[in-house]
Amino acid sequence: MIKYLRIILFATLGVSAAFFTVSCDKDMSISLDNDNLDNLIVTSEDSIAAEVSTVQMPNIPTSGSGVVLVGKFTQAPVGSLESSSYFRLNPAGISNDIPSDATFDSLNLVIRQSSKMLNYGDTSKVQTITAHRLTQSLERKTIDNSITGRPLPFYITGAAIFGNQKFNYSTAALGSVSFVPKKNRMDSLSIKLDNALGNEFFTRIKTNHFSFTSASNFEEYFKGISLVPGATNTAMLAFSDTLQVRVNYSYKGTDGFKKKGIKVLSLSEKSLQFNNIVNNVSGTIFDGLSATKPLSSKNTNGIAYIQGGSGVATEIKFPGLREFLQQEGLAVNQAELEIELESKHVGAFPAAPNPILMISNSGIPRSYVMTPFSNQPQTGIYILGDNTGKKGRYRFNLIEHVKTVLNSETNEQSLFLSLPPALLQSSGFTTVLATEKNKPKVKLYIVYTKFK
Repeated sequence: MIKYLRIILFATLGVSAAFFTVSCDKDMSISLDNDNLDNLIVTSEDSIAAEVSTVQMPNIPTSGSGVVLVGKFTQAPVGSLESSSYFRLNPAGISNDIPSDATFDSLNLVIRQSSKMLNYGDTSKVQTITAHRLTQSLERKTIDNSITGRPLPFYITGAAIFGNQKFNYSTAALGSVSFVPKKNRMDSLSIKLDNALGNEFFTRIKTNHFSFTSASNFEEYFKGISLVPGATNTAMLAFSDTLQVRVNYSYKGTDGFKKKGIKVLSLSEKSLQFNNIVNNVSGTIFDGLSATKPLSSKNTNGIAYIQGGSGVATEIKFPGLREFLQQEGLAVNQAELEIELESKHVGAFPAAPNPILMISNSGIPRSYVMTPFSNQPQTGIYILGDNTGKKGRYRFNLIEHVKTVLNSETNEQSLFLSLPPALLQSSGFTTVLATEKNKPKVKLYIVYTKFK
């Protein structure tokens, strides 16, 4: 697959003539500086072989993100994405001060939209969320690659619960709610739960049952809740993990009037709350994509994409870059990677606003592309499209990265276009790259000086 490399040369006439042989297809122009006719500025548009693939990064940790992500959507041409969320409850702070004549009223799970505004998909339609009781304890997992000897991706820093993990829950629903999300409003959502369970909670609190005396005791009795999206949902919705399960009751006050009381269970161990996120590419051009099977854009009509939650990334290689940089007397002054997008910045499926580049060795992400002259991961600039038909694009400053290409010990180094960890583990943002003549529109621009 061919991508375009724009080269600006500063050279003497002798060097310029010699270098003309490098290009196979150039648009040349030469301009003279009237103050010094010995200096020539040669502008050339060259081409360099590039390889673009869609890859499935393995084992994305989604626990402890602070976001309860629930929903499902289908987006052409990349298939569907679905997320269910799991969490434990904690009875801390609950005491038996319930009047003896109190009676149980209801049990409700109350969740609020996340302030991070991570909703994605068509929120104009009715969405359904169903609550289920876990029958299996939530546990973190440690991934050990000591047998294979392969390093772990750098985003795995220890024990976690990963997005591809599932825990068993009862098929019988504790309760469900159907609603139309309110755009740009952080309203709360209340799910009425099973009365029998609520009455059981109420009785145990009222009788000082040991299951409500500690988080560990409660977990032995009630392992937690899973929130599952409806089959016809069209959006991924993000809620805060500051959720509550409310045991509501009523009693007669000393004044003879009816009073309301409430006991609240909150989220226990935030590091154990996680989102099970599954992408389904069956029947699409990405059918067969897996952690062990990247798909070349040659086999996907030039289309590639990135996606939060599932860990789908776009791999970019410039096999000819090393040879290009090995030319004698070459000094790189500027390097920019520009990636044009098919996804727009408006609508139900907007492009992710904060992309990053990971540096991969032999298909394993090992580090970030850093902001030049700093130790901070670089966030790509998102340039919006305009009314003239120009599409939006991501732009990265690769000056520091390009200078390290010659120092790399392997030719298997590549770049992974992806989302930053916060969005990777807690959102469904999906960005599809633009194509031209069945090739991804990815360009690397380099400004350099060629010396004699």
